[in-house]
Amino acid sequence: MRDGLTRRRVLAVGGALGAMAAGGLGLAAGLARHPAATGAELRSAVPLPPPYRVPLPLPEVLRPVSTTGGTDRYELVQREATAEILPGVRTRLWTYGGTFPGPTIESRRGRPVTVTHRNELPVPTVVHLHGGRTPAESDGYPTDLVLPRGWGATGGHGDGHPDGGTGHHGGGMRDPRAVTSELTRAYTFPLDQRPTLLWYHDHRMDFTAPAIWRGLAGLHVVRDDAEDALGLPAGPRELPLMITDRAFAADGSLDYPSLDPALRTRPGVREPYLAGVLGDVILVNGAPWPVHEVDAARYRLRVLNASNARHYELAFVDEGDGRIREFQQVGSDQGLLAGPSPTAPCPSPRPNATTWSSTSPASRSAPSSASSTASAPAARATSWPSASPAGHATTAASRASCPRTCPTGGAPTPSGSATSPFAPDAWARTAATAG
Repeated sequence: MRDGLTRRRVLAVGGALGAMAAGGLGLAAGLARHPAATGAELRSAVPLPPPYRVPLPLPEVLRPVSTTGGTDRYELVQREATAEILPGVRTRLWTYGGTFPGPTIESRRGRPVTVTHRNELPVPTVVHLHGGRTPAESDGYPTDLVLPRGWGATGGHGDGHPDGGTGHHGGGMRDPRAVTSELTRAYTFPLDQRPTLLWYHDHRMDFTAPAIWRGLAGLHVVRDDAEDALGLPAGPRELPLMITDRAFAADGSLDYPSLDPALRTRPGVREPYLAGVLGDVILVNGAPWPVHEVDAARYRLRVLNASNARHYELAFVDEGDGRIREFQQVGSDQGLLAGPSPTAPCPSPRPNATTWSSTSPASRSAPSSASSTASAPAARATSWPSASPAGHATTAASRASCPRTCPTGGAPTPSGSATSPFAPDAWARTAATAG
C-alpha cells in the first residue's frame, strides 16, 4: 500500500501469482481448502507481470442508437481486434465492439431491448443472453447461426443449406429447424424479469468455450425502480468484475487446446483438457491481477465468473492483521435476496453461472452479477483463483478492508495459479459466463 494512503484504499483483484511477495498475504495456503475439481492448466509461454500493478479497467456502457417506440435499440459489430492485455504484449481477440469484455448494456425492467449484431469474424456466431427470460427466436439456439460473408462458399462447421438446415461438423448432422442468417441478426429481449446481472456470449454449437476464451463475452445489467430505492452503492462505487483465467502463447495470442485452432470444422480439445481448461493468468475485466483505488466506503461488486472451468472463493482480507472480514451478500443470479446475508469468505459463482456456488465447477454462476460493499480501513484485496469452470456472477455487499479472491483448490503456485470454487453473491445479483 502506498505511503500516506489513509482515506483511500487499494482494491486488488486477480490471481495469486506473486501474491506472497506482496506482503501480508500468507493466508493463501490456509484458505486453499479444496483441490481442483476439474480441468487441466495451460502454462503461458510469455513472461507474466507482477500482480497489482495494472489499473482495473471498467467496461464502457453501450449507448442505444434509438430509444423510440418503447424499445431501446443497440448495434454491435463482432470483429477481430488487438489489445495489450499483458504489458508490452499484443494479443489478438475476437470481440463485441472491439473490446474485451464487450461493452455493458444497461436496461430497465420491462422495457424491451433489441441488439443487432453484425458478424465480421471468420466463423459463424450466435448470441445468447445468459440468465435472460428470452423468447425462443432470440435465445441464441446453438445452431441458429449468423454466417460471415462467403461462409457457404468456403464451407466449414455450420454451413447454410438450401433446405434451411445447418451443416454440423462440416456437413454431417444437420438441424432442419435451424434459423440461419448472413452477416446480421437482431435479438429482442423483453427483460420482463427481476433486476439482476446477466451476460451475453457466443453460443455456437460445439465452439462456445473457445469463442468465449477468445473474447466473446459482455455484461448486461437489468435495473428497476424498486432496486434504485434501496440506496445500494452506485456510480463509481458499483464495480462490475468479470473474472476469467487465460493462458498466452509465445506470440502473445490466447492459448487454447483446440483440435481445430481456426474453430471452423473440428470441435473439441486435446485429451488432457476434456474436463475443462484452466489458464495461469487471472484477468478481471480483461486486465491481469489489477488494482483499483477505492474510498473507505461501501462498494457494490457485481461479479461474473466467466472462466472455462475454474472455481473461486472471494474473501475480504485485512492486509494489516490478516483477518478475513465479513461482507454482506445481497443478491444472486436471479436478483436481490430478501435481505443481506453475512458471508466470510464469500464463495464465488461457478463458471457459467449467475449465482454464487462454492463447490461445483459449472453451474449457473457464470452470468451473474455480484455486488459487494467494502468499507473500512483496508489493505489491498487480492484474489486467488480456484480451480473450477466459469460461473455466474453475484452481487454482494461487504464491509472489509480489502476484498480478496481466495482459491479453494490449493495454494498459489509460483506461476501464480491456484484452484478453488466460486460462491454466490449477496443482496445484489450474479451472472456467469460459460454458457
